Amino acid sequence: MVDVTLKVGGAAGQGVQTVSEVLSLILARHGYYVFSIEDYQSRIRGGHTFTLLRVAEQWVSGGKGALDILVCLDEATYHLHRGEVKAGGVILGKTGNEAPGEDVRLLPLDFEGVALRLGNRVFANMVATGAVLAILGIGLEEAREYVRETFARKGPEIVAKNEEALEEGTRLVEASGLSSSPFLGGHQNPSRVSRRYLISGNEALGLGALLAGCTFYSAYPMTPSTGILNFLASRAEAYGLIVEQAEDEIAAINMAIGASYAGARAMTGTSGGGFCLMCEGLGLAAMTETPIVVIDAQRPGPSTGLPTRTAQGDLLFVLHASHDEFPRFVFAPRDPQEALNTVIRAFNLAEKYQVPAIILSDQYLADTRWSYDRLSCEERPIRPSLSWDGASPYRRYALTPDGISPRLFPGGEALVVADSDEHDERGHLTEDLALRKAMQEKRMRKLEVMRKEMRLPFVLEGKDATLIGWGSTWGVLLEVRKALGQKGKSIGVVHFSDLYPLPEGLRDFLKRFPNPVVVEQNFSGQLATLLEQETLLPFPKRICRYDGLPFLVEELVEQVAEVL
Repeated sequence: MVDVTLKVGGAAGQGVQTVSEVLSLILARHGYYVFSIEDYQSRIRGGHTFTLLRVAEQWVSGGKGALDILVCLDEATYHLHRGEVKAGGVILGKTGNEAPGEDVRLLPLDFEGVALRLGNRVFANMVATGAVLAILGIGLEEAREYVRETFARKGPEIVAKNEEALEEGTRLVEASGLSSSPFLGGHQNPSRVSRRYLISGNEALGLGALLAGCTFYSAYPMTPSTGILNFLASRAEAYGLIVEQAEDEIAAINMAIGASYAGARAMTGTSGGGFCLMCEGLGLAAMTETPIVVIDAQRPGPSTGLPTRTAQGDLLFVLHASHDEFPRFVFAPRDPQEALNTVIRAFNLAEKYQVPAIILSDQYLADTRWSYDRLSCEERPIRPSLSWDGASPYRRYALTPDGISPRLFPGGEALVVADSDEHDERGHLTEDLALRKAMQEKRMRKLEVMRKEMRLPFVLEGKDATLIGWGSTWGVLLEVRKALGQKGKSIGVVHFSDLYPLPEGLRDFLKRFPNPVVVEQNFSGQLATLLEQETLLPFPKRICRYDGLPFLVEELVEQVAEVL
């Protein structure tokens, strides 16, 4: 069974992402499943960046650390990663004086030198792409097609040069003899389908917004959420969407609140540091009961932290963000497929209950690319019907049994008043303390009906232990379960995507799973802490990673084995 892991590394600006993107698209077109993880530093040029690419005949959902192929666009990549290549693997590109690992084949290639002979060093990434395709045993037909699609606007000369670069890379490998035993066997995947989707988390979140009927998106660029802004901006005209790049995150959330107040389906996106600035706006949305969707693509902090790395450190923060108490939804999609549907659901529920809905993504989910046979849209956009009869005076904040009041938009038949101060039922500010108490109770009454909307975690049963996770850890937990199963261990998985309010019956639900181990990308185990608070059940076994890198399958297998 084909399951190959390769890493492409180099300095920022050398085309690492281009090589991995071309390889991912071509391999997907050949019918293989692709899973790619990006690791990059916070700089435009220099430093070190790499993409970990896994290709297999069956669907895969996590990255592996042991490499079959290492592609070195610079010598630093060789020094940093040569020890990760397993026996039988290949290192190609710029190499150093240190010997590789045992039974590792070394193929020194000067990609940049070949590119310069073609007229420009920018062709080096295509030389490298051709070399990797030759080692994998993949022909250049799809690669040439990609070049023509991508560079057609730059003219036939550029297209021809890139095609020549691909061919030069292939010839280098063929001359070495390594192409005689290709990693993929020299044939396309027999399970090839007519069309396979390759999509990142950011693209899926943006696609979900379009399918949800989002008509306004505002954001200030902040890694790793900027991809959503780029995705939506590139499609704004086609879908009738207003996309506004704000001057800062304070403006971004207030723009979204204003758009929603006027009747738009509005969303904003940021990362943890930007969400800090949005907290006052979040409280404004809560007080005015204006529905908005906020995406927080998490990264390590505090402060600037590691801007381009991954973390799950914002869970407890977003649960309590802004002062005092008010209801909110918090979701954390597990993969691009669920991300697409989560955005639609978040819009539906935010509007139904007139509260903020927060979606927790992270750099790992945002930038990782997954391949699917098909993407399914299981949710449908639902806009709640107006609940004002038109006969009695309109009361925007009417005290109702479930806390949900009639919502109209400005410019209609009634005066719609919104105020950040405490207010009466019509929206006018008040200092009446008895009314203040009634209004706070009205808002908080929503929580109990909101709880009924929340779904219990996804479950795979196991007898020996149960791995509990949330958000983007789902894929690697599946891989770990499979790996430990091959060693005779029966491991279950309980995975949360609905995080607040936690669903009804959760305590009895969790009590049935043996030997729970909570796996998270933060220091303290924030989900475990939340579950202990809400269910009064103990979750002492916690595996936490907080160095900015995602869990890899082999490493997590060892960590789980240690705590069992």
